[in-house]
Amino acid sequence: MKILIDHQMFSIQKYGGISRYFANLHSGLNKTGHQSTITALYSENEYVKHEPFLFNNNIGRKLFAGKQKKYYAWNRRYSRWNVKRGNFDVFHPTFDDPYFIKYLKKPCVVTIHDMVHELHPQYISNAAHVALRKKAVMEKADAIIAISEFTRQDIIKVYPHMAGKIQVVHHGYWGLSNTAQHNHTLPSRFILYVGERWHYKNFNRFIAGIEPLLKQDKSLNLVCAGGKAFTKDELQTFKELNVTSQCHQMDVTDEVLQQLYTQALCFAFPSLHEGFGLPLLEAFANQCPVICSNSSCLPEVAADAAVYFDPHEPNDIGQAVKKVLDNTSLQQELKQKGTERLGHFTMDACVKNTIRVYQSVI
Repeated sequence: MKILIDHQMFSIQKYGGISRYFANLHSGLNKTGHQSTITALYSENEYVKHEPFLFNNNIGRKLFAGKQKKYYAWNRRYSRWNVKRGNFDVFHPTFDDPYFIKYLKKPCVVTIHDMVHELHPQYISNAAHVALRKKAVMEKADAIIAISEFTRQDIIKVYPHMAGKIQVVHHGYWGLSNTAQHNHTLPSRFILYVGERWHYKNFNRFIAGIEPLLKQDKSLNLVCAGGKAFTKDELQTFKELNVTSQCHQMDVTDEVLQQLYTQALCFAFPSLHEGFGLPLLEAFANQCPVICSNSSCLPEVAADAAVYFDPHEPNDIGQAVKKVLDNTSLQQELKQKGTERLGHFTMDACVKNTIRVYQSVI
């Protein structure tokens, strides 16, 4: 079976959960004897840096390095050309650009990661535009993959007429690459936060929740991995709370991220809305105790391998974090349960179940 995976997330992201998902799926499909192709000429995405793209070389770097808009446009044209050729069995777009719709004559499968734009437009400035594009892609799709049962139910809330073509395929954990020495200087005691910090990620309530813990214990730190540098507003909040010296932000590779999970006292995930929550699996894999919201899909994924809190209540957040920090036996229990829970989310199962979806539309 020939699968055509388009360029979009590999043109947009250097790192990120969606591009990691598609890169792992692409690799898994090829390992199982199917032929998966990514329609990109050039990409700066870390997960496909060894792919034999036409311009994945010195010539390509001279033409495109650092010029994201330019190589996005070239990749888009190349993807459209591949769709027109039709030399594939199933097309799997990676994001919501409907550029391919009028040219596509073969079956299409789309993965929906969440319905935040549709259900929580107040958090996102261009929500209506994205939702409109996403709807067009979903209407065109012969099958829709929802990455959790929670996401499936969210899709049905918005588009009940699509219920019959939705299938749940959970993410699988492929592992963080581990090719470098772990020699980065980190605080000796820290809580780990991973990813973006805006809007529905609920970072402000999280900071308010752990503020008393940071003030009571000056050796305790917060390390934020990814999500870009702290904003002026965030820095002002830290200053007002008198915790600036205890809050750190790092741009991270897989190697550094693995080190952070391994050395953190716990991983906190305060988000109000997620479609799956891949960092949960990363924490489980690296023996990091998990504390997370009791909302959206997170209980579906973490089950009994996490301590939960109400993400709307800073006091509840702080109490949950303190409960884990103060109890070493609970930490060990969470590590063990996390390892057991991880076994439910293998990449082999993700690839196998995705192939079944492909086969259902051919």
